Amino acid sequence: MNPTSLADRKALLLSLVIIILLILLCGGMSAYLVSDPTMGQAYALMRAAQTIDTRHIDGTTSEQLVRTARNEMLDLLDRYSGYVTAEEFDQLREEMTGAYAGLGVSVIRHDLGLLIVSVRRDGPAREAGLEAGDIILAADSIELAGLRSAKSTKLLRGEDSTRVLVRVLKPLSQDTIEVSITRAEMPLIHVSYAGFTSDSAIYIRLTNFDAGASEQLKAAIDSLLEQSTFQPTGLILDLRGNPGGLFREAWESANLFLTEGAFVVGTDARSRWNSNEIHALGPDITGDLPLVLLVDRGSASSSEILAGALQQADRAWLVGDTTFGKGLVQGFVTFPDGDGLRLTISRFYFDNDVYINEFDTALSEIGHGLPPDYLFDFPERGEYVRAVEYSLLLHQFARLHQQDIVSSRGDDQATSALIDSLESFMNLEGFVFVSSRREELSDMLHAARSDSCTKATDRVISEALELSVREDSNLLRLNAAYLTMRLQEIAWEQTYGTYRTYHEITVPQRADIRYAESLLRDLLIDNR
Repeated sequence: MNPTSLADRKALLLSLVIIILLILLCGGMSAYLVSDPTMGQAYALMRAAQTIDTRHIDGTTSEQLVRTARNEMLDLLDRYSGYVTAEEFDQLREEMTGAYAGLGVSVIRHDLGLLIVSVRRDGPAREAGLEAGDIILAADSIELAGLRSAKSTKLLRGEDSTRVLVRVLKPLSQDTIEVSITRAEMPLIHVSYAGFTSDSAIYIRLTNFDAGASEQLKAAIDSLLEQSTFQPTGLILDLRGNPGGLFREAWESANLFLTEGAFVVGTDARSRWNSNEIHALGPDITGDLPLVLLVDRGSASSSEILAGALQQADRAWLVGDTTFGKGLVQGFVTFPDGDGLRLTISRFYFDNDVYINEFDTALSEIGHGLPPDYLFDFPERGEYVRAVEYSLLLHQFARLHQQDIVSSRGDDQATSALIDSLESFMNLEGFVFVSSRREELSDMLHAARSDSCTKATDRVISEALELSVREDSNLLRLNAAYLTMRLQEIAWEQTYGTYRTYHEITVPQRADIRYAESLLRDLLIDNR
């Protein structure tokens, strides 16, 4: 037989075998697609989108249809699960690497855009003349009013050395300016202050749990313990308003205060890969110093992991208000195009099977939170103080009287004059505070009179309303100590920066810090 002919026959036979295998494989896949309910439903959805795209009179595209179906699908899940675009993943990577390129400002949402809360002294925003209390109205001609905080912040951030044109409102002068600022890469600040109180207690302000938070916390504690020439009375860790961050940073922070083998946190989930128990590796780097954690309604997620772990281990007292109540853990899945999903994959729990979120997490996505061991009523949570802060009048007044405020610290007579001056300024600016109680009584009186109520009923409601009006008018004096401290914080921040403001004003004057000091002092006396 001709060798070439034999080779041709072998090649033909091999080709036939491959064709038969492909037919069987495709037939098997088709049978799988038909038999698998999930694949069948996905195919039906795709077919419906294509049919609507080609035949519906309004000409809706299949892309729009799929996006709508995707959003409706995610709406069935808890609020923490959602679709993540490639751009949003970039911001998440910043949090996971511990650095970002931006302007060097801390901002919160405002009706007009983004209110600048603080400005980093080493950041480009300060060099451009931006100050705390300014409002960023637009970034690169995009209006920020009404945008979500994450989207607004993303417009301010970008690649290192790139420029962004911002339009800024200066509330004090009511001027609106435009300034081009060059973004700069800056490390994330997790510990905004670390130092000693007048009672020789360590005080540390931890603002988030992004990448590097536990490392900065450990470095702060090590530095203070090493430089102190005395035995600290304890440690006050301030987690007020700390929204959380990375799960790993939370349990690594808890590990700093626990001995080897102590239970830190556990997770349970549908997948065994997401179910785990984490125990401390030890040692307690503080040498078992008494520990107080300041928490409030804004202490969430990773803050609750740290607080719950230490509370259940009888390692720390929680002082303040009940925490937010987020006992869920999110994971991320990325797709080839760069987009992906953020999904709630597990719940975390503490020793003794203490959960923040119960089992019906889809229905109860906000849990009951962690109750404090010692309840403390934070003045800034009050309705009146929040209204004054939001009006920006404190920032305007503090700038007008910056030097007088800085020099008035500790002078009771000057402080009283300062409050008188603040009251006159607020009146001139047309600030009027109406409490929710006063609004309810006013509505009640209107409704009662509309229904032709009796004179007795009218008198009772009217008297209650008059009392509420008098109470509202006294709120400035009742909050004088806190408002004075806030004016000093703002003025000192502008004059001397964050560290000195904490050292000279915040730590000595905040009532919650002084209360935590007293708890540590009482414990020290009891143990003598």
